Order: sequence, then structure tokens, then C-alpha cells
Amino acid sequence: MGIQTNCWENTDGRMRKKNLPGILKSPMAYVVAGFLFIISLFVFEYAFAKGTVDRAVLQELARTSSAPSTASTSSATRNYTSTTRLGLISQADIEDLVSRVASLNEEKLQLDNTWRIERNKYDSMKIRIDDSKKTIRLEMDEVLMNNSPRERLDELLSQHESLSKDEKEVAKRVSQIEEKLAAHQLLLVQAKRDLDRMQTNYAAQQREQDIQRVQEITRFLDRELRFSEAVTFKCSPSKSLAACLNDYPLDSRIQSWVQDHYQAALAEELVDKIDQVRLSSDWYTTEVNRNFTEASMNLDGSVTAEVEVRASVVSRKMMACALLKAPADLCETQSVSLIVRSNKYGDQVYINDKPYGSTPLSLILDPGLYNVEVKYQGLTQKRTLTLEDNRHLNFVF
Repeated sequence: MGIQTNCWENTDGRMRKKNLPGILKSPMAYVVAGFLFIISLFVFEYAFAKGTVDRAVLQELARTSSAPSTASTSSATRNYTSTTRLGLISQADIEDLVSRVASLNEEKLQLDNTWRIERNKYDSMKIRIDDSKKTIRLEMDEVLMNNSPRERLDELLSQHESLSKDEKEVAKRVSQIEEKLAAHQLLLVQAKRDLDRMQTNYAAQQREQDIQRVQEITRFLDRELRFSEAVTFKCSPSKSLAACLNDYPLDSRIQSWVQDHYQAALAEELVDKIDQVRLSSDWYTTEVNRNFTEASMNLDGSVTAEVEVRASVVSRKMMACALLKAPADLCETQSVSLIVRSNKYGDQVYINDKPYGSTPLSLILDPGLYNVEVKYQGLTQKRTLTLEDNRHLNFVF
């Protein structure tokens, strides 16, 4: 069974039947085909804008291109996690992560620049396509009015199709770069957050170590000294030995002797804790008893004497920090530390209802009763403790 398509046209007042080949050769059929072609282009553009174009290839390419950065960041994160798990963070760890963040920033700048270039190309292509559509519409009007040959319309449609293909390729590249940027931004945010956390933990670790060092050397600072020194000086032969000894300015020399002996004693005791002990007389106070145990005087007035010195040395609060070059506030209060940690980032610590920031937190507090609260995203954990010795609290959400 065949299908016959008939059409009738009016010629000089008479109706004449036309078959399908005749219809296809008519100008009207050509115009209708052009309209259908333009409509199909609009449909494709709408579908692409809605994201219905298959992006599997783009996603695979973005995943592959970002794999090295992801692996590098994962490695840095593993190193950071293993380091913090051991509780030891070095300055080299921080420098490595700082370098990683700088590298990610540089890569992001390059991606931003590439995206701007491709985006400008895409915007330029859109303008050219819009101009092409307007030109095609005008040319079709001319064709319908038989004022323009169809060859010109064929050329315009071919150019428009080529522009559409180019636009599709540019749009793919823009989409690909945007996906890379999104993934890269996530890596950068994570690296910066890890760096902030590492620096916070490092500062807390340094403070904790400084507290321990202060406590370790404080017990060595107060001490009793006993030593003897020999003095030789000239005195008037007309004076007695007792008068010469009484007039001799011994006190000014005793302070120097005490400092020398005190410094030597501390250097021996703290040899494994401080590289070099250098004291200032402002760091301690002394109570001194002294007396001459032996003395003799020649006819020319030369006096030789042995002086026995007993000194009680009491360190000032700041002395341990001065010796260790640690922050002075570690020595301004009693040596009782409170360290607060949790397993969450971005929490808030309150001690006796006063905010102290986020964990890890290291404080020097006076002995006493404390209410410690740690809040995280609407959750609160509380501990009440009597702080008499150094304490370490760990909160788990």
C-alpha cells in the first residue's frame, strides 16, 4: 500500500493537484524548513542552559585534572592529623602547610585568569550568535518577499551553525573550569582551616611546654648560698687591723660575689634545661650575713682577709620567664595550669561564665573552684573542678 500526498494550488482561477516532489521544490517549503532549523537551534540552546547536555565527559576530565591536587592535600592532611595525634607540632609542619596554602592560592589565581579568558570568549560568541539570529530573521523576511536569493540565506545558516558549535565548545570549557574552581576552592578552604588549627594547636603546645619548663626550673631558683672569698687591700699603717676591716667597702663586692656564685650554681643545676644562664640583680632579692674569718696586716698597711658569706636568695615571680625567655604572663600568677581540649573545631569555652575562645586552650589560673563549659552548635558540656594542681580536660561531642 502506498501513501499519496496531494496538494492543490490555484493557477489562473483553476485548482491544480501537486504531488510531494512538487511541494518540496516550492519556495514556501524552503522557508518552512529554515524556520524549523532555527527553532531546533533555540531548543538546543535552552536544553544546554538547563544543564540537560551530558556532562559525564566534563566531570571525568575535572576529576582527573584535580586528582593531583586532591592527593597532595590529602597527604598534607594526613601528615597534619598524624602529627596532632602524637601531640607534637613543629615549626617545619607549619611552614609546609603555609607553602601548601600559597601553592593553592597561586593555582587558584591561574584558574581565575583562565576562566576570565574563556568567559570573555563565551560572551563574545553569544553576542555574535545573537547578531547572527537577527541577520537570519531579516534575510528570511527578504526571501519571503522574494527580494533576496536563497543562497545568501544558506550561507547565513551555515555560519550560524558553525558559531553554535563554537559556542558549545567554549561553554564546555567554561563549565569545566568552573567545576575545577569549585573543587579547588574547597581544597583551599580546607587547607586554610587546617593551617589555622595547626597554628592554634602549635601556640597552645608552645604555651604548655613553656608552662612545664617554668614549673621545672622554679623549684631550683630559691636557695641558700655559703661561700668564702679572699680580699686584699691597702690601709693606713697608723690604723688598726679592726679599723681597716671595718672601713673596707665590703658590701659592694658581696653583691657581685653572690651573683657570681648564684649564677654558677644555677648553671650547674639547669645545664639540661637552659643553654646559658645570665642573671640580672633585678630578678631576685638577697639577705646576706658575712664576717671575716681570717685577717692579717703588714707593716706597710697591706691587709689580707678571708670573708665568709651566707646568702638567702629569693627569686622574683618573673625570674623563671626571664631565664627561659618565655611570656611574662606565665610567671605573674601561681603555677597552676588548666588545659582544655575537644574533638570539635570552632567550639567555645566558658570558665565561670566568662568566654575564653575555642579549644585547644591553655591557661594559668589561681587555685580554686571553676565551672568549665564547652559549647558547640547548640550542644553544651559542663565540668566543675577544684583546681589545685595542673589539670587537663578533654571534651568529646
